[in-house]
Order: sequence, then C-alpha cells, then structure tokens
Amino acid sequence: MSTLSHSGTGDVPNKAGIHCLVWSATTTADILAVIPKAIEMGYDGIEIPVLAPGLLDIPKVRAALDDVGLLCTTSTALPPGIALIDEATTSDAVEFLTGVIRDTAELGAPLVCGPMAAPIGEQRGRGSTPEEWASCVTGLREAGKVATDLGIDLAFEPLNRFETFVVNTTADGIRLCEEVNEPSVGLLLDTFHMNIEEQSLPAAIRAAAPHLKHFHCSENDRGTVGSGHVPWADVFGALKDIDYRGWLTVESFGGSVPEIAAATSIWRPLASSQDALARDSLRFTKQAIHGVSAP
Repeated sequence: MSTLSHSGTGDVPNKAGIHCLVWSATTTADILAVIPKAIEMGYDGIEIPVLAPGLLDIPKVRAALDDVGLLCTTSTALPPGIALIDEATTSDAVEFLTGVIRDTAELGAPLVCGPMAAPIGEQRGRGSTPEEWASCVTGLREAGKVATDLGIDLAFEPLNRFETFVVNTTADGIRLCEEVNEPSVGLLLDTFHMNIEEQSLPAAIRAAAPHLKHFHCSENDRGTVGSGHVPWADVFGALKDIDYRGWLTVESFGGSVPEIAAATSIWRPLASSQDALARDSLRFTKQAIHGVSAP
C-alpha cells in the first residue's frame, strides 16, 4: 500500500470539492455567487478556473473564501495558439502556466490542475511525435520548477482521445511525470476520461499511486456522480487501497459559456438543474466514502 502526502489535506482524508464550472462560473462575480452555494451544500472547497492569469479579483475572492472557511484548488487549460508540445510556443505556454501558478498561490490554494500540453479539442489526425513529447516534458519541467518554488502542486490531467492527441491514458501520464521528474508535478485522474480510455479504472488508479495528486469525480456522461455506469465502488476501493488523501472534486460543466460548451461537447442538460447535480453528487460521494450524507 502506498501512503501519499497531499498538500492542504491535513489529517482528514478526501475533502469534497466542486468545480465552479458546474455553474459556468468564470468571473469574480460568478465565483463569489458560488461560494455560499458550496458552503450551504456541505462542500469543503471549490475548484476555481484560472483561464486567464490576472483576470480574477484575487483579494476579493480569497477574502470571501476565508470569511466562510471554504478552501480552494484551481484548474486551467491552455488558450488557443499556444502549447507546450510546440517549440515555437513552449515559452509562451510556460509563461501562461507561470501566471496561473502565481494566481493559485495568491488565492492560497495548494494545487493547480488541468490538461497542460495543448489546448482542449486540438487534434492533428495522429498521436504526438517524439519531438512534441520532448517539448512537453521540457516545458512542464520548467513550469514545475516555478510551482515547486511557490509550494504549489501541479496536477497534469490526461484527456480522452476525442479531446486531445497528446496524453490520453494513465500510463501516458505516469511516463510524463517520470520524465519530467519534478516533485511538484503529478497527475490528476478524471473518471470521465478514464471511463473512455482505461480497461480497468481501479488498476489505473493503483498504478498512478506514486504520482496521484488530485482526483475528479465525473460521471460517464458528465452528469450527476452516481447516476451512470462508472464503477464507483471499485474506484473508491482503489483510492482507499492506495491511501489517497487528496481532494475528490466533482466536475461537470454548465452550458452557458460557449467556449466551454464547445470544448466539452455539452449540448444538452445533464441534470434537472446545476444545483441538483451539485447536491446529489455530494450526497453520493460522501455516502460512498464516509458512510454519511450531505446536509
């Protein structure tokens, strides 16, 4: 059994988080509106999208979080036109990620996660070349050094083959982490992507144990956690087996931000409401992990 140490978890394992994008919350005002929802529902924290460094009013968001005792992590994705895999834009991508990491530190969050190799949805009709892979390793190592210096974990997310052509499987992610070889750089595993790419979700979780820094709970259709066919008992069992003590963050997406809807192919409602998705997902997750129900 592997014993993992995860920043910000303290002595209580498996804090429950929810991604602000469940409500398409991307602006300061939107995020401030999500905070009371998350607290009322019983979440321990929220995941804040940092899609443009410097855009959020960080002092205001941090003060609102501190006022109610809500924790946070952050997530990001590279904008169109820059990628770690292309030598011509690697420095721009590293600069972008550096800005995200610094915003994360200012928010008081211990971790930033997301797909960081190329923009979501970018395809080239093939897998990555050795040159693209090497460029990604070099760029991620450089960003990782910034994260290490600031005490931030950088959790790289493998995406399914329909959303990227670079890092699709847990095995790809493990290889990337081992080649980067920077202590701050590890993996985010997401059950939506794993459900497409992995032959066995629990086996992938166990293989990732030395590198696992963050975990997204997402149903096979991105709807309410527990409502679909993801084998949650096996998933939570594997996380228990490796003594995972990081966040379990519910991730889904509202459809009101066109760029996000296009990147994630969200064309229809995934639940009766986004509030219902958030409440029911938390109830299922807490019951499955701790044997208790959310308020």
